[in-house]
Parts: sequence; structure tokens; C-alpha cells
Amino acid sequence: MKRAASILALVLAVSLLGASDVRGGFALLPAGKTTGPGLTATIVIDVTNATGKGLSSIRVQKAGTSEAVLFVSSYVASFVDECIPEGFGLKTGTANRFTGLMDGFVDTPSVLNKLLEKFGIPSKAAITGQDYVACTEVNGRQILSFTAVIQFQP
Repeated sequence: MKRAASILALVLAVSLLGASDVRGGFALLPAGKTTGPGLTATIVIDVTNATGKGLSSIRVQKAGTSEAVLFVSSYVASFVDECIPEGFGLKTGTANRFTGLMDGFVDTPSVLNKLLEKFGIPSKAAITGQDYVACTEVNGRQILSFTAVIQFQP
């Protein structure tokens, strides 16, 4: 009986650890369930710890329709680290920071509406994946760039 209880306690502890959603540092709000075809986005962000931090450009495309915006993200401006958050690699750090509902990253509603209203309800848009993550130095500035998949909550 004691052995069975010990095994049950171990299985419970492991399942609780496996089900947690632990994120170090900053992260967007989790999106929950998303559906439908995704948009492809190209995202370029100045993450330099200096004046101008947070300047961001996003271009989204679906079939022959596209839209783009240039804005300053206060979410990005609040980052302590530049391209790579402490304790993460470039790809995992970017995924940690930029997976979830977009209204945390694109924190000006008029900008979010301009970018996404052709494709769905902007407040329900979420970044669900990233690829081709790069950090490039340009004229002394740290520029984070990646492609992303954007989907909408039902």
C-alpha cells in the first residue's frame, strides 16, 4: 500500500510539472484555442537598450492581401535584455516573448486594428509560432527579426 501511494504521489507530481505553463521574464497572455488558417507575418523590432527601443514593423499577408504598420511597442521598450532574454536562447527567448495575444505586443488599438481588421477580429489575434529568428546589429542597433504565424481565437 505504501509503495502504491508513493508511485501515485510521484505520478501526480510529474503530471503537475508537465502541465504547468512557466515562462521566465515577460510573455504575452496565452491565446488558448485558435482556429482557422493563419496569416504570415514578418516582424522587425529595435530591441537596443537606448532611445528608440521598441520601434517595430509588422507586415502581414494572406493570399494576395497584405497590410503593414510601423509603431513603438511599450511592451518591447520594457525589456531588460536585448535580443536574448537571460536563461534562454534566441529562438526560445523570442517564442517566450512573442507567443500569445497580440494586443500585449501591439499595444495601440488603432495600430492593431489597421494591421488586422481585413483578416479577422484584431483583439482575438494571437501569434502562435515563430521561425527564421535573427538578431542583427545595424549601425550599433540590435534588431530582432522573425516570421510569425498569426491565428484568431474563435
